[in-house]
Amino acid sequence: MGNARRLVLLGLLSTVNACGGKTPQPTPGRGSGAGSAVTTTEAKPPEPPPAADRPPELFEPAIKKVGVGQTVSFSTAAIDQDLDETRVEVTRMPASAKFDPITQTVTWTPTKADIPGGEFTLQITQPGKKGSQTESWLIDVDPKKQPLPVAETQTAIIETVLMIRQPKRLEQINKDWPLDKMLLVSAENFKPQFDAEKAKALGALDKKVLFDGFLTGLAQTHQNPRLDPASPQFDKAVFGDPAAWKIVTLRPRIDRAWTELRVVYQAVKAPEPVFAMFRIRPVTEFVPALPRPAEEKATNNKVFLGLVAKHLLPGGAPSEKLLKDQAGHGKVVAAFMKEFMAYDDTKTAPYLKTFSIGIATEARMGGGSARNPDGTYKNGDGWGWSAMKPFITPDGKSQQYTNVIIPGFWTKTVPSEDKKSWIPTCGPRWTTGDKQLAPGHDVLCRKTLGFVDLPSIESFGSGDKVKGARIDANHLFVEHKNKFMVADLALDDGRRDVGEENGMTCSQCHIRNFGMHDYADLANTDPTQGVPKTRNKKIATLNFVIVPSTHWEEFTLDFLKHQECRAKQNYEQFLGADAAKGLTCPLAP
Repeated sequence: MGNARRLVLLGLLSTVNACGGKTPQPTPGRGSGAGSAVTTTEAKPPEPPPAADRPPELFEPAIKKVGVGQTVSFSTAAIDQDLDETRVEVTRMPASAKFDPITQTVTWTPTKADIPGGEFTLQITQPGKKGSQTESWLIDVDPKKQPLPVAETQTAIIETVLMIRQPKRLEQINKDWPLDKMLLVSAENFKPQFDAEKAKALGALDKKVLFDGFLTGLAQTHQNPRLDPASPQFDKAVFGDPAAWKIVTLRPRIDRAWTELRVVYQAVKAPEPVFAMFRIRPVTEFVPALPRPAEEKATNNKVFLGLVAKHLLPGGAPSEKLLKDQAGHGKVVAAFMKEFMAYDDTKTAPYLKTFSIGIATEARMGGGSARNPDGTYKNGDGWGWSAMKPFITPDGKSQQYTNVIIPGFWTKTVPSEDKKSWIPTCGPRWTTGDKQLAPGHDVLCRKTLGFVDLPSIESFGSGDKVKGARIDANHLFVEHKNKFMVADLALDDGRRDVGEENGMTCSQCHIRNFGMHDYADLANTDPTQGVPKTRNKKIATLNFVIVPSTHWEEFTLDFLKHQECRAKQNYEQFLGADAAKGLTCPLAP
């Protein structure tokens, strides 16, 4: 069996995360450090020497052998950790293969003529730099269909609680919750966000209209007519059938400051990865004309953590029995989903009802590919991120899923008022009245949350008026990401891990060559210990693992351990130690 010649890879990843977040919380297992001095807001850990320019990296397909007539697909995207523009071209491949440069995807159905194997040669160039490099992959071809690689089963806490992703475990909820039903229910549950008079004027919602609007938003993000129901190029068979979108993972985020459920759908017929992730909580985020009650977060967490414990943590611990019995676990998952989605205690308080915050979308459909004036591929990796909410249509009669400004990221951090954790604050470039303020950029500062949105002038603003961005991609906002947002807080500063989604933008969450913070360096989570003396540990570059399908990456597993640590703390804080006594903190020194 032929193995591909490989570049020296540095690494990169993505887990099932949306970006941005709410108020952070300290990492478990950290004391107050009484007697230590609190750091000043200007203190920073030592800066490492400037990094040398890093070459682009390619990632060899996990598929090594395929059968005649068996269709497979794989990515050719090259990632540059410095965010330099990169062009990849497939200069050699079998006649039976197709390459889409916009989405950086090869789709191949080998014929008998391809036996004993097919060779794929890629050329990688970067504008403004001399020379190029090539990479060749050889995939064996057999007369018979071949089993494809599958990510191995992990521990009970991962497979039955934190990342429920094996098909048997999701079989029943896929029957119960087709995508068009989830879109409809989520839109209905969003209505408490609206002014009462405007909500009263809304007509009945239509599943097809909502579904088509969802696809239209995706098409806008990726500038790809294959996603657009109104385009002659719409790929109806792949994207237009709600039944072709399957739940591929259920993620009870019991680790977050605001706990929530994340339900990830994938367009399973598409050769490219295309995901839509619903974020759902047991309380409405905001009810107009009512003050936001101080106990709302605590109530949210008590309800959600209680439901997870009831169904998924029997006896307060992950179940080894359910780990082995996938079908039995699937029934438990369906029961949890049924009770959670029907939660309604509005008789007690108007905000106590299941609420879908919105949809985070992630796809390699061209959102990260720059185009030439004629629309052809110029460079990029094809990945793009956006977020949707079911807002009222301009005529006031219905709702439509609409791309919204993407929540921001940390640009600076200071100790919390009680000195128990680090919290985000907007850096000087985005702070009104600061001498370093960039004109107009203070509108990007979400003052109550302390983070900064990505700027968008050309695409979503007019003239020199600054507005927040509705799309994130690696080739966008490069100076903003490489210079401005890290001026006061390095990307691999461990204090970011205290925040939701590690305090990064979407693409930076999903592209990294560093892992979690050092739990032995107390300053990463405890301001009374000064500033961190270490950076996040270096790891091999990880390549867009939204859902572990063919393999697990080091960061994915470490991040799940980090989530168990924070989940343990949440249970102890909101429901008491016995509620989830079987949880541990695997990263604690």
